[in-house]
Amino acid sequence: MVKKVMSMRRLGRRTLSIGGAILAVVTLAACAGQSGVSSFNVAECKILSNRAEAKINWARVPERELRIRDGEYSPMLMRLKQGRPYIIRIRNRDDERRVFRAPDFFEQNAVVAIGVEGERAATTCVNAIAIPARQTAEVRVVAITDGTFEFEDNALLLPYVMSSGPSGVIVVEERRETARLN
Repeated sequence: MVKKVMSMRRLGRRTLSIGGAILAVVTLAACAGQSGVSSFNVAECKILSNRAEAKINWARVPERELRIRDGEYSPMLMRLKQGRPYIIRIRNRDDERRVFRAPDFFEQNAVVAIGVEGERAATTCVNAIAIPARQTAEVRVVAITDGTFEFEDNALLLPYVMSSGPSGVIVVEERRETARLN
């Protein structure tokens, strides 16, 4: 009888700890809110100097567009050149909110501004952008670090949890001038 009571207590504690962990993840996933950005657990970000940022003419910067329809991103591959500024527009054509999560891309490249529903986000050091149904997010970024960066549609803070994996990739190609110097 004593052993049964002890094992029931352990089961109860385990259930509570698992339930607490699930509750914490769901609560923290709401950090991105209905629309906006999530900066939870961001280590550090690349930042442009005011002088370098002032030299960018955003009216002449190349634009890239990602469309979300039926939970699918199109195109699944976006190519950028290292050292160049871009405006990335993410159009959510679905009837539900989508969360564009690209923590490595946002951490390794200089995000200058983020706008969702026409409102500028207070911070640019983020790991995800929540885009309401039928709305568009705009990201002004300078591609600093070359490499391949995966992105996904996932409202949870843990990558690829309850997700079918990456929704696509952003490839920042190394500058040719830099490649020749090495």
